[in-house]
Amino acid sequence: MKKTYDYMIAGQGIAGTTLAYTLLRKGHSVLLFDKYNPFSSSRMAGGIVNPITGRKMIKTWMADTLFDKLHSFYPEMEEFLGKRFFYPINIFFPFESQEKQTDWMSASADEKYENYIVDFHADGIYQEVNQAYGGMEVQRSGFLEVVPFLEAFKKYMETNGDFVEQKLEAKDLTLTEKGVIWNDIQAKKVIFAEGANNPDNPYFNWLDFRNVKGEVLMVKFKNARFNHIINRNGFIIPIDQEGTCKVGATYEYHQLDNTPTEKGKEQLLEKLHALCNDEYEILDHWAGIRPATYDRRPFIGLHHEYPQVGIFNGLGTKGVSLAPYFAEHFYHYLENGEPLMPEIDFQRQLRRKKGGRGKK
Repeated sequence: MKKTYDYMIAGQGIAGTTLAYTLLRKGHSVLLFDKYNPFSSSRMAGGIVNPITGRKMIKTWMADTLFDKLHSFYPEMEEFLGKRFFYPINIFFPFESQEKQTDWMSASADEKYENYIVDFHADGIYQEVNQAYGGMEVQRSGFLEVVPFLEAFKKYMETNGDFVEQKLEAKDLTLTEKGVIWNDIQAKKVIFAEGANNPDNPYFNWLDFRNVKGEVLMVKFKNARFNHIINRNGFIIPIDQEGTCKVGATYEYHQLDNTPTEKGKEQLLEKLHALCNDEYEILDHWAGIRPATYDRRPFIGLHHEYPQVGIFNGLGTKGVSLAPYFAEHFYHYLENGEPLMPEIDFQRQLRRKKGGRGKK
């Protein structure tokens, strides 16, 4: 372990890992801190990258920019680490009604969807899928196997002596004019990427996070073998050709803990039965807390009073899609002084409070 670094990063979830890798590839030294938590939101994540999302199924925010970046970023990182964890795979959306089918066939004429909609399947694709009204196939999608992604990067950082297996506590930092000091190690800046643990951070605990608990099942189907992600008010992600799939996800805003529940399980099975009519066995069931924000946009930037201290957090349910582009965006702000997008600059909350609106 060196005595001086350019950056310390607290938290090795999707956000911290992506930012650390981006800074390293730009030639900066990074000391990464993380205390292993098997229930972290990153480890629990489904990992889907999906350009058409939400209950209304619309093109996701900044899709063109975000998806151009992520489809080059993750393969590059795979090559760097010598590990496979990113799987481009099309999504099949079975329509729930004739109206939905008609709406999407009409919408497909809009040029904004031309890079995403592959085809319409009047008779569906899979006999095990409930697809009475056919469905739509979408490309530029896929999923990240988050645990192998995190573990491969952790191993790389450990090998180079740049990983500390503990939580970086703000109280253990000394701020100086030149940066920050932890024990006898110095850095220009410290960036907190702590996910749902942000309330413990005295620099940023005033930010308006709206964390969300999510639950996911791992199942094994008897007959169904999918070559697409199946998505309609829930998802089925094929993990292998033996019928193993992830099924998700739930959204719970009140009981924010890492404990899987019977209620969550029932909701997941309801989603599964709405999508698929095959027999299955449940292999696993887990839960995690997603770090979402009041306006569903990330909190990124340097502290308004302590410029040695930054945050890269609040990526929420779309962290796999958002992290690559915004890690680079943050880099250009940190090193080149380029402005942050107002939509992701955490100081938008200060402006909101000054405008008299306070917390929502």
